[in-house]
Amino acid sequence: MSDEGQVDRLAGLSTRALVLRLGLFLFVLTALPTLLVEVPPFQDLPNHLASMHVVSHPEKYPELVFNGHFKTNGALFAWLHVVSKITGLFVAAKLFVILTCAVGSFVLPWAVVTLRDDKRRAILAALFAWPLVHNWFLVMGMLDYALGVPLSIALLALCHRALVKEGPRVALGVTIAVLGAVTWYAHGFALLVAYMLVFIELLRRGGRGFLAGLKVLVLPLLPAALLVVWSVFAHLFEPKGNMTGHLDLFRVLPAWELVYNAWAEWTWTFSKLEALTLVPTIALAIFAYRGRKDDVPFFSKWAGLALLVLYVFVPYTATNWFHVNSRFLAYLWFFALVRVPAKLPRGVVLGALAAGLVNGALTAVDYVRLDRERRAFTAGIPSVPQGSRLLPLIFKAKGVSENSRNLLHAWAYYVIAKDTSAPLLFAHSRSFPVMYREPPPDRWNHMVLEGFAPGMPSAAHMCGFLQDHALKPDDCEKEYQERWAELWTDAVPRFDHVLLWEATPEALATVPPAYVKVFAEGKLERRTAK
Repeated sequence: MSDEGQVDRLAGLSTRALVLRLGLFLFVLTALPTLLVEVPPFQDLPNHLASMHVVSHPEKYPELVFNGHFKTNGALFAWLHVVSKITGLFVAAKLFVILTCAVGSFVLPWAVVTLRDDKRRAILAALFAWPLVHNWFLVMGMLDYALGVPLSIALLALCHRALVKEGPRVALGVTIAVLGAVTWYAHGFALLVAYMLVFIELLRRGGRGFLAGLKVLVLPLLPAALLVVWSVFAHLFEPKGNMTGHLDLFRVLPAWELVYNAWAEWTWTFSKLEALTLVPTIALAIFAYRGRKDDVPFFSKWAGLALLVLYVFVPYTATNWFHVNSRFLAYLWFFALVRVPAKLPRGVVLGALAAGLVNGALTAVDYVRLDRERRAFTAGIPSVPQGSRLLPLIFKAKGVSENSRNLLHAWAYYVIAKDTSAPLLFAHSRSFPVMYREPPPDRWNHMVLEGFAPGMPSAAHMCGFLQDHALKPDDCEKEYQERWAELWTDAVPRFDHVLLWEATPEALATVPPAYVKVFAEGKLERRTAK
């Protein structure tokens, strides 16, 4: 049977049967590598796991306080807190990743069918959707946002059904209200974007259409809207004194970096092995441009323009939020996905399918390689005494992964295994599960500390950085030695063990005699106080 015949046969299925098949295809392609490793090799995930270890053992971390679970960006933590009691922390994390992949796998084709009312288009869109499911925010460990995106897209599809297909039915209204609250619990930013797209869609309908649409949607969307308002208010007006580690950062990206990040911060994942993600990325960009005038509910040309403007002009970092503008990329790529043509040349179809299958296999290879690197980092765990006051200094946080710092939070496995101290824990805001009772000194602010070792491998490296920022010390070597001396002076009374990963000889020479080398294997070294 020809490719066209296969597509026609699938298009003849019921919507439910079609979405089930397309969703299973995407789910297997994106979730299968997770089964190959003990814990998903994602950047921020170990930090989150350490947070939940602290929550489960509060008596061992009196300096930290639990913030509770009723907050946006809380789905992962609530899941880990409950499920880990049955499965253990690592299995609970894997199950959440699998759940996130499942939601994206089934929601994206269903949303295309719902918004375009075109099964053929949904079938072909599925061939390009896999990097939107197993995306960069997922492998960065920002799992709540990775889950919130497909939930918010599902919310928009339901709003379309309420406005166009089914009208203001009570059951549908309740479903929208519940899904809105669930989306808020996963991530409030995703819900805010969805509400913006609803507003733009209603404006497109004109005065009477706006009021008619508002009448249908206002009650279903109101509960979650109130939760968003509460969340935004709590975040913006949280006293800085309570926001341990609050930094006023502001950075807008240049044009070339915006283009690069459109790939690197949504559809690309770990290393060059996943370079085939460029195939659907470039294809989707072409589809988006060619179909830019298509009248797609909630993803019209005006919605696309608004998303693009926000991506370009919203800062990349703001206060202690990172990758802020990149969060709009998910919706820009879905704008492209709903514009995949209903017919494509046979070569394009086969190329997209082959790219997905090969990329899936290579992603599995990277999972195994990354897990091997994690094991190398954690090789020192058996030699670490229980309850140690451990200072991790990670000089190179990127290993196998080129697009994430996969070793940045690998210290967290020592916290989980040996109840060690956690100076790099996310604990600078009430938005996280735990927060310091009293803010630590600036040096031990986790955002300052995690950047210290990477910036100080050598005097030449440090001085090069300072010169790039118009700072020129009189004596570079002396400045380098003094900065390390200041750190060690503060560290000796605070930490009885130091964990060093890929430390340079020049940096190791600064370690005071108070710390004696007791373990060394590969790139890992551990020193303990006499």
